[in-house]
Amino acid sequence: MKKISRMLSMTGIALMLAGTTVPALAGPKINQADASKLLSYVKSNGLACMGCHAINHRVVGPPWEDVALRYHGKPNAEAEVTKAIANGSSGLWAGYPPMPPGMANNAQAAVLAKMILKLVD
Repeated sequence: MKKISRMLSMTGIALMLAGTTVPALAGPKINQADASKLLSYVKSNGLACMGCHAINHRVVGPPWEDVALRYHGKPNAEAEVTKAIANGSSGLWAGYPPMPPGMANNAQAAVLAKMILKLVD
C-alpha cells in the first residue's frame, strides 16, 4: 500500500511540475497588427516575398513567424536576418530550398528584417 501511495504522490508531483512548465513552452505570440503592416509593406514595394513566404504557414520558405521565433531575443538577429534577405541564404533552414539573393535591396532587407522580428510580442 505504501508503494502505491508513493507512486501516486510522485505522479501528482510530476503532473504539477508539468503544468507549471507548459506556459513557458508555449512561446511568444504573433502580433497580428504588425503582420498586417508587414504584408502591406511587401505589397506596396512590389516585392515577391509572398511567392515563397507567409506569416504563419509554410509556402516554399519558412513562415515568418518561425523566423521571428527563431531569432527572438538573439543579440545580432536584425543584422543576420537583413543579411539573409539581401544576400540570400542556404542551409539556414533544414528542409527548405535556398533563398536567392537580390529579392530585396539592402534598405528593403533592413526594413523587412525589422518588421519580421517585430512579429513576436
